[in-house]
Amino acid sequence: MRATLQKTSPLFLIVAQRLWQGGAGVLTIIIVTHVMSAEAQGWYYSFLSFAALYTLFDLGLSLVLVQTAAHISVDTKWGDGGKLEGSGAERLRSLFAFSSRLYLRLAVGFLVLVGPAGWFFFNAATAQPIAWQHAWIGLAAVTAFSLLPLPMLAIVEGSGEVATVATVRLTQAIIGSTATWIVLLCNGGLWATVMTPLAAFFTTTCWIWLHRRGIFNAIKMDHRLVNWRTEIWPLQWRLGISWFSGYLLTQIQVLVLFSAKDATAAGQMGLSLTIGNMIGLIAQAFIARHVPAMAKAAARRDWKLMDKLFHRDLALSCGFFILAASGAILLVGILAGTSYVNRVLPLIPFSALVLALFLAHVQGALATQLRSYRREPLVWITVAGATATLLLGMLAAHIWGVTGVVMAMLGVQLLFVLPSSALAFKHRNRIWRRDDVAYS
Repeated sequence: MRATLQKTSPLFLIVAQRLWQGGAGVLTIIIVTHVMSAEAQGWYYSFLSFAALYTLFDLGLSLVLVQTAAHISVDTKWGDGGKLEGSGAERLRSLFAFSSRLYLRLAVGFLVLVGPAGWFFFNAATAQPIAWQHAWIGLAAVTAFSLLPLPMLAIVEGSGEVATVATVRLTQAIIGSTATWIVLLCNGGLWATVMTPLAAFFTTTCWIWLHRRGIFNAIKMDHRLVNWRTEIWPLQWRLGISWFSGYLLTQIQVLVLFSAKDATAAGQMGLSLTIGNMIGLIAQAFIARHVPAMAKAAARRDWKLMDKLFHRDLALSCGFFILAASGAILLVGILAGTSYVNRVLPLIPFSALVLALFLAHVQGALATQLRSYRREPLVWITVAGATATLLLGMLAAHIWGVTGVVMAMLGVQLLFVLPSSALAFKHRNRIWRRDDVAYS
């Protein structure tokens, strides 16, 4: 299986995964709007937005592990039974030991903190048309469990087996989407939100047991071969803040509208964000396929290769996003007034939201390239943008509703986040390429 996957284009597999998620997302949207009322739809997307707080507990560590593993595994490979071979084998095993223990604590923290927080938030809603309590407990528990296999996938991806990890994630997506549709069509309501994280946990755990079982021998080993304070934490805390700020830039707005307006407005925002995020998800495939390769190029100071990979992938990624977004906007305009399109934002706010997501996509691509140096220089730009978006969005939600929230998102991205990030991107690349310890 491994030999077959190594011959398969990582881009093909990543795009296949993203295309499935995009196509499956469209079908999920159709099913949700068919079987759920507008208010129940708001609860559905509010559940998903609250559960997305797992990004705060991940703290960007999964991506840091990809970068760290890429640097360590330059002369390392996977042998039979999931055994590591090569000069970096001991350090990779140590990295797995450290990250596995940490993710266990993160999963417990998520369950203990986010579970009760979500309960109080949803219990405060003035209108509760459906039974949500048991579904929320299930979603919180399964999301916590789904954090546990993340370090293994990150280390395998960072070691260069991008195609293998993409195949696992494609399998997750297929099983999760299919299970979600079945639950929705069987009138399972909010229980459908549990299916995707459940599929992620089940699929990844089975794959690890079948193909990388040997790595578990490293769980009890000395994890100090990797210096967490100097090799991981300097990037992790910045990346964690950036990821949480990204959540505040987008997903938090669903909960803001749920609280400030009603579930119907939250549902419109949630569905519109889902459409925009589906486009971004596929567009990101062009960048994601070369994350380990760019990190290794930085380690070797091969700036020509690094620039070639990034500039080509950025052009392809942005081109796809623009094409797909234009199609979505055109479709919303053509179908205006129909029962399905009434579940998303009106044409002008929808267009503004998609534009805001595109600007965020470009900024995310710049950040991805800079992480090849194992740095996160855009963290404070993202924090400032997220704070401004949250505050302006909360104010606008009470006065202008969803239109005000969307315009706040677009204004912050257009006037501050992207211009500041572009300047920092140019400056840091120039400085770090003269600094021998920038990526060490």
